Amino acid sequence: MTGETVRRPAFPPMPHPVPIPSVRYRLPMRTARRYSFLIGWIPVFAAVASAALVLRRELWFDEAITVSLYMMPLKLHQIYLSYVIPNNQIAYTVLLKLWNGMLPDTWPANVAFWRILSLLAAVAAMVILYRLRSKLHDRTPWGAVTVLTALAVSPAFQNYATALRGYALSWFWIALSLDGAWRVFHGHARSGWCLYAAGMLGAVGTVPTNLLACVGVVIYAFPWCGRDCLRDRRFLLLAAGPFLSIAVFYLPILHSFLNTFSLNEGFSGRFGALAVVYGSIAVTFGILPLVEIPRLKRRGLRRRFRCTIWFLPVPAILLLPNVPFPRVFCTLFPLYAMLLADGIAAMGRVSRIRVAVSAGCLLVSLAALRLCAPAAASASGLSEYEDDYFRPWYMAKDYSVRELLPELEKRPGVSTVFMSFASDPCPLMFYAALRSVKRDFLPDQPVGKVKTLPPSALFVLRRDESPEAFEARFGGKLLRLFTGHDCNVYLFAADAPPTE
Repeated sequence: MTGETVRRPAFPPMPHPVPIPSVRYRLPMRTARRYSFLIGWIPVFAAVASAALVLRRELWFDEAITVSLYMMPLKLHQIYLSYVIPNNQIAYTVLLKLWNGMLPDTWPANVAFWRILSLLAAVAAMVILYRLRSKLHDRTPWGAVTVLTALAVSPAFQNYATALRGYALSWFWIALSLDGAWRVFHGHARSGWCLYAAGMLGAVGTVPTNLLACVGVVIYAFPWCGRDCLRDRRFLLLAAGPFLSIAVFYLPILHSFLNTFSLNEGFSGRFGALAVVYGSIAVTFGILPLVEIPRLKRRGLRRRFRCTIWFLPVPAILLLPNVPFPRVFCTLFPLYAMLLADGIAAMGRVSRIRVAVSAGCLLVSLAALRLCAPAAASASGLSEYEDDYFRPWYMAKDYSVRELLPELEKRPGVSTVFMSFASDPCPLMFYAALRSVKRDFLPDQPVGKVKTLPPSALFVLRRDESPEAFEARFGGKLLRLFTGHDCNVYLFAADAPPTE
């Protein structure tokens, strides 16, 4: 043997096994992340296109009250001090006043321009939520895009993103609060607390019932805090935020705020309200809530706790003396969108076939639910005048208040116009003022009903109201002059007094 070292031939290196699915699907995800900024515009374009279809619709009762009783006649400080009824959504009315000030004084009132404010707030909420999803390290932006696009093309979005009410603005405040809460726990405390405080004050200052959505923000932020959350001052202050905000905002007008609870206004039934609320979620998001079911088995207790957000409307509907109107719970939609985006992100990498099948099922479910929901609501006995989600009368294509004005102008000799409370008198008076129709309008009110009328007057009654009841009330005869889409116009002639 020699001292030479015998070199054994080295085996060739084994090729690194790469799973075929990873090669097949990693590239599209990287591409999606690279172009996430452009992909994020999909829900924005969908939202603008959806809202543009209804921007020019006429005002309905609550919108006309907001404009004619608060925004137009009052100054900014008077809006805050005039909280007589909840129709004055203070923060929204103040912003609408400032928004209207951008129009030249010589321009007439422009309802479509006013509605753009709500649309801008809704779009801004979507942008904040989309950016927040990128901060949460979603593997792909498609989850957020899917959820937000489903929301953008929903009937609820069309309604509230263009309404002269504060619901779309509430979406913005809630999204801002979520972004602020994330910053508080992720190294941006100063900007986070500022955004969180502004979002909380704005939300409760727009609609007091947004306190529920603010509590939902705290629940969603719970997994972001440390393990010992009860000793984490940040979380404790975060949890106190909703209650501190509503106290700070309404304490200077506490007497007026408490008086609104004595109005005894509310929805007609508790279980009916529950059906409408959760039916609206199904119509808005389709089968997407099903992604929450697997998460209940996989995630820890902290993330499971987030799922209680789905049930926040239940105690409010079942326990409050007056059942809230289902529309006040639409301000929870940003939180629902975040939960659904979490569920999609937790699904991990899936095959293209599964993606295609899921997308098809989603589209079919959205189409089927939105086509069948109006018929189902009608079959269940829900009046279209209490329906804010499936077939609200003021969202119908042929809804028109101004169609009554020519009939009122035809009879200059009759100066008095009686309007029942159900006929939505405020929009008619608003458009009559714009058209310079000089009439003595007498709107009937739940408190302070009209007691006497002149011998000759015009009556405006909703189509489902009985003329005979008003004939017996005022002692006269009603002759129908005009049949409108929602209201009819009658000529009233009082019975002659008996002669001796």
